Amino acid sequence: MQVSSGVEQRFAPGDVLYVGDSRLQVQHRRPVPRGLLVKFHDLDSRSAVQVLSGQQVYVREKAVPPPPRDTYYHYQVLGMRVITIEGEEVGVVTDILATGANDVYVVKGDGKEILVPALADVVLEVNVEHRHMVVDLPEGL
Repeated sequence: MQVSSGVEQRFAPGDVLYVGDSRLQVQHRRPVPRGLLVKFHDLDSRSAVQVLSGQQVYVREKAVPPPPRDTYYHYQVLGMRVITIEGEEVGVVTDILATGANDVYVVKGDGKEILVPALADVVLEVNVEHRHMVVDLPEGL
C-alpha cells in the first residue's frame, strides 16, 4: 500500500481502517520499499485481500488529529468553492499539487482551470465549515 497520510503512526496495530464499507483492524505492519505491508485481523488469505486491491483505505474523520493552526488537510480543501475578495466565483478545487515549496490548488470553473498557490498572501481565508476559500489572485491568473 502506498501511504499518503501525514500521521506518522497511522496503520499501527489496533488501528481501525475502512475500505469501502469494510471495517478492518490492523494486526501488524512493516515498511517495504514502496510503502507499507499491512496485515489485517480476519483476512488470512491472499484471495481475501485481493478483493481490496486498488481501493482507497481511509480512516473516519474523528480519528484524524486536528492540523496545526492555519493548515488544512487535502480532504478538507478538495471540493471547496473559491471566491475572490471582490466576491467573484472562481470555481472549485479539484486537485492539489504538492510542489515542495507550497501546495498549488487546481481550481476549475466556467470552462477554465487556474492554478492558485497556497500562500498566505493569496489564500486569505479558508472556511472548512462553509466549504469555501477567499483568494486575492495575483495579476495574470
